[in-house]
Formats: sequence, structure tokens, C-alpha cells
Amino acid sequence: MSVKRQLMAEQWSEFAGKVLPPNCSTVQSQEMRRAFYAGAQAILFKVIAAFAPETEPTEADIQMMEDVNQELQDFAQAVKDGRA
Repeated sequence: MSVKRQLMAEQWSEFAGKVLPPNCSTVQSQEMRRAFYAGAQAILFKVIAAFAPETEPTEADIQMMEDVNQELQDFAQAVKDGRA
């Protein structure tokens, strides 16, 4: 039996390696991981609802995805700039 790839775990490891300080506490790491997964779950639910197999994506659905993408890019830039 093959092992399922855990994409979110991979993303978390990459993210944590970039942003968590080496001396971060267990509590900080745990809370950051929880927030990371909660954010992923929230956006996944939106995507699933927008692109359910029984419905065709609407222009509003596509716009929502474009808006989320832009928001994430803007936030990443704010982090780089020290504003977030």
C-alpha cells in the first residue's frame, strides 16, 4: 500500500523553516501550525464550494479566486516589506 502524500505537511514544513525562529517555543510553533492549517482549510472550503462538480464555476467564483490570489500576493509583499 502506498503512503499518501501530505501536501499541507510539506507546505507547513517549508513555511515553518522560513519563518519560525530556531529558538521558538513549542507553544509558538503549535499555534502557528494551527493557524496555518486553519487558513488552508478555510480557503479549501471556499474553493470546493465554488468549483463543486455539480455546478459550473461562475464569473464570481473565478473573481473570488483571483481576489484571493491577489490578497495572498499582497500579504507576502507586506511581509517582505516589514508591514505585516
